[in-house]
Amino acid sequence: MSTETRVGLFTFAGLVMLGFSVYMLGSFTVSKGYDINVYFKNVSGLPAKSNVKLNGVDVGKVKNLQMDGARVRASVRVNHGVIIFKDSVFTIAATSLIGSNYLQVDQGTPESGILKDGDSVEGVSALSITDMLSETMASVKQLTGSIYDNGQFAHELGETLKNLRHLSGNLNQLVLSLKPYVSSSMQDVSQLTKASRDLMAKIDSGDGLFNSLVEDKQMKQDVKDTLANVKQISEDAKAFIGKMAKFRMFWLYDARWQPYGNLYESDLFVRIVSNNKLTYYQAGVANLGNRDNMPVNDKDYRGQPNQIDARLGFYNDWGDLAVGMIRGSGGAVLQLKPFYVASPRVIKDFALYGEATDLGRNRYINGKLFDKADISFGAKTSVTKNVSIGVRADDVFMLPRFQATAGISFEDKELAALLGLATLAK
Repeated sequence: MSTETRVGLFTFAGLVMLGFSVYMLGSFTVSKGYDINVYFKNVSGLPAKSNVKLNGVDVGKVKNLQMDGARVRASVRVNHGVIIFKDSVFTIAATSLIGSNYLQVDQGTPESGILKDGDSVEGVSALSITDMLSETMASVKQLTGSIYDNGQFAHELGETLKNLRHLSGNLNQLVLSLKPYVSSSMQDVSQLTKASRDLMAKIDSGDGLFNSLVEDKQMKQDVKDTLANVKQISEDAKAFIGKMAKFRMFWLYDARWQPYGNLYESDLFVRIVSNNKLTYYQAGVANLGNRDNMPVNDKDYRGQPNQIDARLGFYNDWGDLAVGMIRGSGGAVLQLKPFYVASPRVIKDFALYGEATDLGRNRYINGKLFDKADISFGAKTSVTKNVSIGVRADDVFMLPRFQATAGISFEDKELAALLGLATLAK
């Protein structure tokens, strides 16, 4: 083989290898990154090797486009270090009306996760320019047809212009008819303005009725007396309202049941609470009952029925102390609320109390000498705003008995108002 032949074969082989290399390098990239697949129904002229932009920044390339069933799969290489979230929107955009297309990515949210190598997403297919022009021309054709539909549009336009001419004529006629009234009204306004200026001038100059009222000494005195009466009435009304709001009044009914002997006792009181938030007055009848219905054996009922009870009390958030005639005899009642700062009512209103009465007791009942004071202890709490329940140990130092208690209380605003009215009348 001659030298020329060998040189030719070597050159040909080199050209073939160069062409093959160029072909292979056209589909190969050495840049680092990861691949994802984006599926479209229509790529709308998106070329292979086109740019991929994330929020307008180049982040990769479209490697190739190929059919995958009824859809087009775009293989995309994303540059290393670029994060694209799974709910990102992939669309085909153009640099200008006649510019090249590229793949636009609108970043999603971190909560959806991050796309990784080999993941697939759905792209948003856009209409091609041809399809958009076809739809636009169809809309224009429809509009043109509606305008020239048997001259209907032109007829309706003519009728509208005709109605506008009639309306304009009617408005002109209305303006002409109102012109005399408008002129008369303007004259009235001018006269009213002039009269107002004259009145103000008379007031400033000291003439007229206003000056007479001011200069009349009797009128001055009458006005002064009237104002004094109004002031007094206002003060009386204020005092009346103050008296009305000075007191709060409550009805209290307490019932006690003693299992031994199946005995029932009850008390009925009226409590008057002053607005100083410190003291109260309580009066009523204790040990309500009919003596004829009491057991014959006095030891079963030691208290005297229907006794007057009148107390003066001092109270605050954690308890109260009452002294006076307790169940018909001198005594005192102390009540403490150890949990008054709690929020549940049943705990907040829980109270421990002690009652001491008949302090000088020294008498025989059925041959037994009772020479110690009648001391009782108990505990109670509220189950609702107006209802309470509790337990009680009665006469613990002489003949103790267990009792179950229940109470009802409610505010009487009408009686409080009546009491305020009575104090105002003094």
